[in-house]
Amino acid sequence: MKMQAKRMTLHKMKKKHLLFPLFLLTLTLFHCGARLAPVPYYDGMRHQVSFNEEILQKMKDEIKKFYGAPYRWGGDSSQGTDCSGLIVTIYKNSANITLPHNTQEIFARSKKIYKMDLLFGDLVFFSSHGRQPTHMGLYLTKGYFVHASSTKGVILSKLSDRYYASQFIGARRIEIY
Repeated sequence: MKMQAKRMTLHKMKKKHLLFPLFLLTLTLFHCGARLAPVPYYDGMRHQVSFNEEILQKMKDEIKKFYGAPYRWGGDSSQGTDCSGLIVTIYKNSANITLPHNTQEIFARSKKIYKMDLLFGDLVFFSSHGRQPTHMGLYLTKGYFVHASSTKGVILSKLSDRYYASQFIGARRIEIY
């Protein structure tokens, strides 16, 4: 019985590791056909894409390098990273934007946006206590975000997952203009 449970767990882990590359492929194909996709509605705001195509592709490449990396407090490389280190390195290597390696500072310095206005590359913030952020991730699309989990390393999660939905405190955008 234990052996069967172990096989089942290994099967689920393999399935999860295959899910992310397939998701990125879908994201790339979806983004390539973005001209056919409906433009998000912005109440009173002019539509503005956060990044050009080259930066978007570089961000996707950086995310692929980090996916599965172990968690390391204070880390900022694929050898080990924490949540803000992941974001800092992705932004630095893809858009040449220097951010502080501190979740609360990034939260304070970035532009507040509505959850419904999230675009690829925007930031999502969570708190395990109060209104000060204690965790962050990089929004991908359709409710998915990538982040450095302290127990699982760099993974893909959904904003609608019960844990993250209960901890969500806001969305932010890094303005490059």
